[in-house]
Amino acid sequence: MVLKSTTKRRSPTILQFRIFLKDVSPMVWRRVQVPSTMTLREFHGVLQVVMGWESIHLYQFVIRTVRYGSWETAANSPKVALDDLKLGKGSRFLYEYDLNIPWEHEIRLEERGSVKPETRYPNCPGGDGNCPQEDCGGPEGWMWRQDNAFGYEMVEDGGDAGRCVAPAVP
Repeated sequence: MVLKSTTKRRSPTILQFRIFLKDVSPMVWRRVQVPSTMTLREFHGVLQVVMGWESIHLYQFVIRTVRYGSWETAANSPKVALDDLKLGKGSRFLYEYDLNIPWEHEIRLEERGSVKPETRYPNCPGGDGNCPQEDCGGPEGWMWRQDNAFGYEMVEDGGDAGRCVAPAVP
């Protein structure tokens, strides 16, 4: 006797998020589409790629006051699926990268959809702005660099505009 399964196998829902890098100007943002079965750990990897980070620092997500992230931070394990977080359309949460001088990203769920044929996931269908280099002093150091890229301090420094160094604090 052959038993037929009465449960239908569903394909995962696709979640579309918009990610904003906070405290920098001009605005840096990305739109990503990922399967709802993806874990926060895997989502961290996607964010690293689309933002241009190198994944060399600790990270954490803060979702409804619960922290998930690098084990060194004593946060909850990021091995939880996005679908298990029960995020509704418009839900926002925080992603912090490089916890010494954190880069804060606001992440907002824009929509849930079905898998589109011929589309590979995860993908990044939109975005704007160049992401700052790692280890350049966080948003404050990056903004200082942007404001002084052609200033006297950079010329005196040998014109090394590629370095990201904030001014020394007296």
